Amino acid sequence: MKSKLFAPTLLAVIMLFAACDTAKKTAAEAAIQGAQTAYSAVADQATQYVPDQAKDVQTSIQAAKDAFDKGDYSAALEASKNLPEKIKALAAAASAKKDELTAKWTEMSSAMPGLVAAAQTKMDAMSKSHKLPAGAADNMASVKQAWTDASAAFQSGKLQDAMSKASAAKDKLMELQTTLGMKPAA
Repeated sequence: MKSKLFAPTLLAVIMLFAACDTAKKTAAEAAIQGAQTAYSAVADQATQYVPDQAKDVQTSIQAAKDAFDKGDYSAALEASKNLPEKIKALAAAASAKKDELTAKWTEMSSAMPGLVAAAQTKMDAMSKSHKLPAGAADNMASVKQAWTDASAAFQSGKLQDAMSKASAAKDKLMELQTTLGMKPAA
């Protein structure tokens, strides 16, 4: 009698474990897929503005996928548990960085044209008296080109590149102002 019950009982236990394993597999697969979808929605902005944090999230997603691929569904589920919060924090950080760069750009773009115009006015006055310092014209051309490049980068949505180029333009302008005997802009 015991041997007749043993086989069905063993089969029931195996089916129970298989059902649990299938449930973990399904849950892990859904969690990983959800994380990948959520990350895809913010990936471009995140990699542009907060690349280190984006790489961390990518690494976490990959760890969950690796555990899943090895058949360790519990580990995959555990690895993907914090991904929604990480992705939400990543999106917030990217948005904050974008807002910060936009504010800096707005400030710089309102100041630079006036500063360049003041330096150009000083150069024009010095040219009339034939006392323009050597290289001043080339420096002014360099400032204007750097600002044009910064503006183009901003127009194409590359805020970090725009700010980098704008800072270079401002540094060149400060050098030019010193050469012209002007008080450099702060």
